[in-house]
Amino acid sequence: MSGVVRTFLPWYRAGFAAALTERPVAGAARAAVPATVRLRGEPALGSLEVPVSVAGPGDVIGLDAREVLRTEPFDGCPDFEPSYFPYVELASPDLPWRFTPFPPQGQALPDPEHPGTPRQQRRLQPWLALVVVPASRATLRAAAGDGLPVLRCPAAELPTPEQLWAWAHVQVTHDPAEPVEAAAGDPARTLSRLVCPRRLEAGVRYLACLTPTFAAGRVAGVGGDAGADPLAPAWGGTGSVELPVYYSWSFQTGAEGSFEALVRRLRPRPAPASLAGREIGVGAPGWGAAADDPDATTLMQGALRPIGTAEPPAGDGGLAGSLRTAVSRSGSGVELRPPLYGQDYQGGIAALAPDSAGWLTELNTDPRRRTAAGLASWAVAVHQEELADRAWRQLRDAGLGAPGRADPELADLVTGAVAGRHGGGAALTRAELAGVAASARAAAAAAPERLFAPRFDEPAYTLLRAVAEEWLLPAAGDLPDDTVLLVRTNTAFVESFLVGLNHALARELVWRRFPLDQTATFFSRFWAGGSDLTAVPPIASWDADDELGGHGSGADHLVLLVKGALLRRFPTAALYLSRARGDGGEERLMPYLSGAIGTGSTFLGFALTPEQAAIPGQAWHVVVEEAAAHARFGCDDPPPEGPAPLHHWSDLDWSHPHLAGQLHMPVPGPLAGLARTLAPGAASAVWALDSANVAVIVQQPAFRVRLPIALWLEPQLSSTAQD
Repeated sequence: MSGVVRTFLPWYRAGFAAALTERPVAGAARAAVPATVRLRGEPALGSLEVPVSVAGPGDVIGLDAREVLRTEPFDGCPDFEPSYFPYVELASPDLPWRFTPFPPQGQALPDPEHPGTPRQQRRLQPWLALVVVPASRATLRAAAGDGLPVLRCPAAELPTPEQLWAWAHVQVTHDPAEPVEAAAGDPARTLSRLVCPRRLEAGVRYLACLTPTFAAGRVAGVGGDAGADPLAPAWGGTGSVELPVYYSWSFQTGAEGSFEALVRRLRPRPAPASLAGREIGVGAPGWGAAADDPDATTLMQGALRPIGTAEPPAGDGGLAGSLRTAVSRSGSGVELRPPLYGQDYQGGIAALAPDSAGWLTELNTDPRRRTAAGLASWAVAVHQEELADRAWRQLRDAGLGAPGRADPELADLVTGAVAGRHGGGAALTRAELAGVAASARAAAAAAPERLFAPRFDEPAYTLLRAVAEEWLLPAAGDLPDDTVLLVRTNTAFVESFLVGLNHALARELVWRRFPLDQTATFFSRFWAGGSDLTAVPPIASWDADDELGGHGSGADHLVLLVKGALLRRFPTAALYLSRARGDGGEERLMPYLSGAIGTGSTFLGFALTPEQAAIPGQAWHVVVEEAAAHARFGCDDPPPEGPAPLHHWSDLDWSHPHLAGQLHMPVPGPLAGLARTLAPGAASAVWALDSANVAVIVQQPAFRVRLPIALWLEPQLSSTAQD
């Protein structure tokens, strides 16, 4: 939310609860509020003092589920980060303290670094708390009748009840210039939050439950005796305990660390030699074509290629000449010949002239370009039924048809083909088969002069990935995990694939007697992304003298490839390029294309060439930034090198002596009363002063790392450099 800030308050009270000034008398579970009733009449009848008691924790028999705004993590989450704390947000800002039958408490809080200047601690115990326990060490019994579900677990799995005041707070969202008190009364901008400060283990399923904190609440839910003090804690430190549950959910922690931990594992690396391309045999391609050397090979690169590498020239004039002859062969009768890819986009020519040049000749006589187009033909062969079906449906939706001019033979052929295709596990319902058949008959009735061009807007790279993923980036599997690599697009490969894809689809649809405009471009996008840079102009508009690779964006752009667990665990993370502006601000360049290779690598492309990025003074950086749309709380994992000095609260981790070996983050101890800034140059907060200060301290900011592009562009690349 731009332009607003979050402010934490230690509590919020409204109604009679705000008027409480004293604790209930011994043995009572409700608080008394003095009230005066004035009697009307003539003459005045005076007034009466009427004792009024406020509902307490023992009066709660349930919680309206609409009070729960959100849980962190969500119910059923399979991979919550173990270094974060679970929490629940409630719609009513006063709810956690509404049935607490006493006023806020306070005591002197000594400053461990300045013993002579104590601070005044402020705390108010909530009447309900969030507890989180491993599912293997607890049972959650379903509610009986009108009762509540019951959690049974060892008391040692629960936080210390007397410290729960530190883990309940109010969040107010407001403009920085607006007093927080003014916004606190707006229900749309306030909420309450209960946090469980448990140190979670990786790979464990947990139960999260809202339970009472006072004995009176426990007795009201599960029965039994509250003892002499109904306002005593709902559980002790030993044995097992049964607690009523007002709300619950479950989640599992992931096997790996936090966003910060995963980012810190990333390493910018140089491209291994295997990524430069693959050797393909070109000595005997068939169809009568042959190279001068029958054992000849050539290096072919994929849709992505390393920076600083290029395909060497094909270098075999004999092969190019024989391919030119093979695709141009003609004769009487039926004769098979290799496809002349793209011929429909240059007037339907049937042969290449002996001295022709340009993209059509390059595509059909360079074995690397023909291979890319052949991969596209393979993709059409694999997906032909789906693609043809979608084309017929688009024709139907366009309303093209002329009743009375139908070709019954064609209609029956299409009907049979559609019915046969759906005879397996992907069968349509009988009513849907009937619908497709009727649509096909109507489509077959289209007048021959009314040609149609179906459009397929999905990125064509997904078709390549489905049939030959290794040609996205050859040898991408050789990259080690936790790699950040800069490569570039190979536009010549991309355009070869797109022409081959459109050519093969056109041939398939014409064979099926589809009324096709064969000069149209059906697939214009290779990469995923909403930018026009991902699309090529209509192929029929390409100048015949152009070379492959000069259309669309017209350049091979930078692509950032990240391999590892980071983007699998955090798919909403932001990755972009950044540099400083002359006015001191930041210029950001967001990716315009994206995609994935396998399950472990994600790539993002930017409208910037390596040459532009290498201009002195540009100082571009790769930025990896955590997406944090909501507040998160937690504590860092212990660093391998051991605890660091606590200069700022951002230095706090589980190896600190105050926290080491603890199941729940303790409030009292060596940190109590300690003041530190949150980070260099930020405001300060005091541990255990109140729950708002505690929330500020354990709130985890979005993590961001910057990697200079020069790491990849400079000749001497350090494989371990990182800021």
